Amino acid sequence: MTIYCFFEKSAPENSMEETIAVMAAENKSKILRAILIALGILLILDSVFIRLRSNWNLGVVLPAIMGIPLLLYGLFQPAIDERTRHGAAKIVKRILITVYFAVAGIMIVFSVWAAFAAHTRPDPGADAVIVLGAGIRGNTVSYALQNRLDTAAQYYEENPGALVVVSGGQGQGEDVSEAYAMQKYLLEHTNVPAESIIKEELSTSTAENFAFSKELLDGLLGTDYRVVYVTNDFHILRAGIIAEGENMNAQGLAAPTPFYIIPNSYMRESLALLYTFVFGI
Repeated sequence: MTIYCFFEKSAPENSMEETIAVMAAENKSKILRAILIALGILLILDSVFIRLRSNWNLGVVLPAIMGIPLLLYGLFQPAIDERTRHGAAKIVKRILITVYFAVAGIMIVFSVWAAFAAHTRPDPGADAVIVLGAGIRGNTVSYALQNRLDTAAQYYEENPGALVVVSGGQGQGEDVSEAYAMQKYLLEHTNVPAESIIKEELSTSTAENFAFSKELLDGLLGTDYRVVYVTNDFHILRAGIIAEGENMNAQGLAAPTPFYIIPNSYMRESLALLYTFVFGI
């Protein structure tokens, strides 16, 4: 009789423990789903917000690309888990999760690396300053490009003997070449004189920025000269790799990136760095 009562009392206790464990697991699942939904929505809204202030590029859409899977999994996690418990579906799910976290990890590591590289300062006395072009709207420079030009102008004021090369061709949706818009901004808003400005209006990429600017500078300065290139902070690392590939004696000078596009810029640049390391310049 004693043994019987012992089991009668134990059973409800075990059942209660199991119930508590199940409830705890459900609560954790709900919290995780809420976090995923919130992150997904924030990343998608980021893409929408930046698109309203910028031209289309990979940096604009990347947050949405990373956010949509989080949102969908957060919304439909029970159904997705149920359908991917066994067989090929389970393998596919694991592959997708692995790829997602691998991409996210690459973005984080390369972004941190790029951020550290941006804190180096060039030596004074460079013979030329190359301002790398960026997208413009009509004939107006963007905030990011404006920051590059202001930074280059500040370096010029400290080193007034330097030539200033504004480098960038005319892209889709642009009324003039980036170099023209950059020259116009320098003449209207800085103390850089027209005789110190050289326009390079053919390039369509960072590699061409350096290659075509080098051709112009070789003709003016020979082959023994030193360059400072100016670009936004997130771009300093990769631009330096490309400049080295063009055999330029160059140091980077980082211009600040507008705060609202910092995440997008570093996300895009991390993938560009990966491409550079895998496939070369």
